[in-house]
Amino acid sequence: MTRVAVVGGGLIGRERMEAVRKVAARGRDVVLVGVFDANKDQCEKSAKDFTTQAFLSIDALLLDDPDWVVIALPHDVVVPVVHKVLQSRASLLLEKPMGRDLQEARELLEAGGERLNAGFNYRYYPGIRKALQDARAGRFGEIVNVEILLGHGCFPGQEKTWKLNAQRAGGGCLIDPGVHLLDLCLLLAPHGLKVAGGVSWSGFWNTGIEEDVNLILSADAFSITLHISIVHWRSVFRMAINGTDGYGVVTGRNRSYGPQTYSLGPRWGWQSAPSQAASEKVEIESSGLDVFADEMEALLFPSANDNPSLWPAPATSAQALNVMDLLDRIREHLSLRRQFAGELERDRVIVS
Repeated sequence: MTRVAVVGGGLIGRERMEAVRKVAARGRDVVLVGVFDANKDQCEKSAKDFTTQAFLSIDALLLDDPDWVVIALPHDVVVPVVHKVLQSRASLLLEKPMGRDLQEARELLEAGGERLNAGFNYRYYPGIRKALQDARAGRFGEIVNVEILLGHGCFPGQEKTWKLNAQRAGGGCLIDPGVHLLDLCLLLAPHGLKVAGGVSWSGFWNTGIEEDVNLILSADAFSITLHISIVHWRSVFRMAINGTDGYGVVTGRNRSYGPQTYSLGPRWGWQSAPSQAASEKVEIESSGLDVFADEMEALLFPSANDNPSLWPAPATSAQALNVMDLLDRIREHLSLRRQFAGELERDRVIVS
C-alpha cells in the first residue's frame, strides 16, 4: 500500500487529494493518509471532504510515516517545507515551480535529488501529450515552428492574493502559469533553447509583476513563439506544431478553457479535400479533467516498460531546474527581477 499525505489544503492540494482518490478507484493500491494546512478550518474541511486525517503540524504528519508527500503551498514557503519533509524517508512531489528563482531551484535540487519530483501536469493532458509524442516521432516531418498561447484573466480582487504578489509568487505570468509552457518547450527541444527576443507588459494589476509576455525561443533548427497572459479576458490554450509534412493543433484545456481537442492536418491537404480545414482529422477529444490523476498514477506506479506512449514521464527535479534556468534567462533578457530568495525572509517562515 502506497501512503500519500498532502501539505496544503487549497485548490491544488485538493486537486491532488482528488487525484489520489481517482487513482485508488482505478484499482491501484494507494491511500490518502492525511492533510496539513496552516489554516485549521481549511485543513479540517479538506480532511472531511476526502475522508482522511487532519494533522495539526507537518511534524505530526511525518510521524505517520507516509511514502509520498505532496507539497501544494504558496511559492515563498516551499523551500523550508521541502527541507523538513526530506528529514523523513518520504519521496516528494512539489507543485510547480521549483522555487521562485534559480537560486532556490538549485538549493531544492541539491537537497532533494531523485527523491524530489515537480508537478508539471500539462505533460499529462491527452492532446498535449500526444502532440509531444508525435513531434518526437517525426509525424510532422522536420519541425519548422511551434506556437503556444496561454491566456487567462484571473478574477476581480486577485491582486490582493499571494498569486499576484511579486515576492510571494516569485513573479507574474512567466512563473505561473508560464513555467508549464517552458517545460513543454524544453521537451520539444531537448538540446536546449536560446532566448531570441521578447517583450513584456504590465499595468492592469499593478502589483509589480509581468502580466503579458511575448517570447521567441530558438532551438537552432526551429523556433518557438510563446504568448502568456493573465490579462486575457477569455481563457484560451492553443499549441500548434508546424512541420514540413504537416501540423498538429491542440486547443482547450478544461473548465473555462473548454474541452481539449487535438487535430492533425497534412501538408497541402486541400488538394484531396474541399479545403485545408476539411482535410484535418480530430485525433483526441478530452475533458482534460483527469490530468492530475494521470500524472499521480505515473509517479506512484512507474512502468518499467520502455513504451513511447509513456513518454514524457513525471518531471524530475533536474528537469524542473532546467525550466527555472530558462526562466532566469528570459527574465534577464526582459530586464525583469531575477532573484526572490532571502535567508532572513526564509528564517521567519513558520512551517509547523
